[in-house]
Amino acid sequence: MRTCPECNERVLMHKPELLESEDELMQELSIRLMRIAADSPDYLLDEAKSIIRQLGAYNLKRNIPELDDFMAERQRALGLGLR
Repeated sequence: MRTCPECNERVLMHKPELLESEDELMQELSIRLMRIAADSPDYLLDEAKSIIRQLGAYNLKRNIPELDDFMAERQRALGLGLR
């Protein structure tokens, strides 16, 4: 369910709308992850772990090989042992 931006009624979200919003969120998360450096404070490295987990969950539905590669590369670059 979502709120219609025009009438403010609760309506079902269609799959294309859901996928589009997930695409935007995955892009934002990926950008945030890229901005975290290996020498960042612990709280940012914890955020990186969280972002990688979120992206991994989204990618279970999408199965985008490039996203898997990106997450693996960032884990190595940040020295995170999640897998």
